[in-house]
Amino acid sequence: MTKPTAALLYAPDGYDTSRPKLMGRHAAGAGFLGGLVRHAGFDRLVALTRSPGDAAAFRAQLAELGATVPAETLGDAEFPRLAETGCLMLPGPELSSFAWRRRRMSAAPAFSLVGITHTIASATAMDSIAEMLVAPVQPWDALICTSTAVQAAVRRLWQAEGAWLARRTGATRIEGPALPVIPLGVDATALAPDPAARAEWRQRLDIRPQDIAVLHHGRLSFHAKGHPLPMFLGIARAAAAAPAGAKVVLILSGWFADTVQRRAFSGMAKALAPNLEIRLVERPETNTTLRSAADLFTLLSDNIQESYGLAPVEALAAGLPVVGTDWDGLKDTVEHGVTGFRVPTLLAGPMSDLAARHDDGMDTYDQYIGGVAQFTAVDVGAAETAFAALIGDAELRARMSAAARARAVERYDWKPVIGQYQRLWAELAKLRGAGRGERAARLRGEDPVPRRPDPSALFADYPTRRLTPETRLRLAPGLADAAAAVARLQAIAGLSGGAARRELLPSAELFQAALAPLEAGPATAGTLVADLPPGQARGVFRALAWLVKIDVLRLEAAA
Repeated sequence: MTKPTAALLYAPDGYDTSRPKLMGRHAAGAGFLGGLVRHAGFDRLVALTRSPGDAAAFRAQLAELGATVPAETLGDAEFPRLAETGCLMLPGPELSSFAWRRRRMSAAPAFSLVGITHTIASATAMDSIAEMLVAPVQPWDALICTSTAVQAAVRRLWQAEGAWLARRTGATRIEGPALPVIPLGVDATALAPDPAARAEWRQRLDIRPQDIAVLHHGRLSFHAKGHPLPMFLGIARAAAAAPAGAKVVLILSGWFADTVQRRAFSGMAKALAPNLEIRLVERPETNTTLRSAADLFTLLSDNIQESYGLAPVEALAAGLPVVGTDWDGLKDTVEHGVTGFRVPTLLAGPMSDLAARHDDGMDTYDQYIGGVAQFTAVDVGAAETAFAALIGDAELRARMSAAARARAVERYDWKPVIGQYQRLWAELAKLRGAGRGERAARLRGEDPVPRRPDPSALFADYPTRRLTPETRLRLAPGLADAAAAVARLQAIAGLSGGAARRELLPSAELFQAALAPLEAGPATAGTLVADLPPGQARGVFRALAWLVKIDVLRLEAAA
């Protein structure tokens, strides 16, 4: 066992696959956590959690995954302890807020931030990516891209944002974090073909041994995943290539977002492929051994919300040849002619009006991605050819099946993928320790977050004067000594509204120690805190203003 070299930012939302509206990022998060449990080799698993409930959920999920090492959780106040691991893994691309938070630490940053892309089509994701160029994100931080297509899109965003910043501010160096490409992983062992499950599922779905079953798995959405027309037409037309006596069956495995999607899929299937036999398998049975029932897999994604495509990789691990689109992550994962076929796609344009309408709030996110998808085409003829080749050639299916399984085990099982993460963490640690200091390092006395400065400095022109170490103070009339002053302040603090944030006040003992010098007469504020421990003097100093507020202290004119 080794010490952990990375900690997770954990909230159940990023790792929960039991939710009604399951997205790829949820499955990916759960898979990553399982991969860490099985393959990281850490002596403990560490998470930064924002609440006791999240900490309990982290421990519970690790127990469900069979973790044999302790779970350690850090609360918000323990944020600096992330330096003990060297890296904080984030479940999305939101590095900026954590980079600013890291900059508030008194010591030089001692850990890296590593985010990951899922969809980058949303306004929130795009803003997070662009923000990295002006936030204190460092060269020894990283944004993991799950595909080369996503990496290119992120670079294109940075290029445009950087060019604008250069013209607007005269900046000469615009730099983001590292952009490694690391795929999402799968549990190849759990996804291995299962002959018993195959027989059971095919009997249940009335699919004979000689029939050819095509599986589609995932969200069933014509506007946010893949329009079903190329699939329905391609498979229906290719069914003629089936051997004599065999029929082609499409297994639709997934979940509909609403009744609109359900009616759309049903209506298009009847209109476009009336003779195609279709079996619908919905949650919770979608992510079971169902893959074993199929002979090939298809996902004809045409949506910019897609960034990787986890379902095709799961299919590869199950030994299924894949007919996918030549689109985003499938360009990396499906080896054309070896593990399946990639069907060409076509993207029209311009669509800047769609981007503007979404940015202005005139179109929802679903309307935005649906509009882009409407002008994205999948080559129906090429899809038909690919389906026909696999439907009509058992030897080709067997050859591609073996290649698919081998590729998934070698490249996409969590063991080699976690290995890529470990190499990344080690490389970032080298960069942190190789003299590549923080870009625009914090200067002495400088606010660590310029747009969130100390309000006592930002609003310095609001009051008549500011409390400084030279400000002279005295006990208010009627208070003979420090004990009487403390008694009065405690009485007022006990009143409703007497102290709006009582938890920010020092203890009675600290007040007593600070006020004691005033028994001899007026003194400066600096004198009152001079003998207090440095970590407590700051809190007592500002609390002197509250004592003036409640008439325990009075301002004394300068001598």
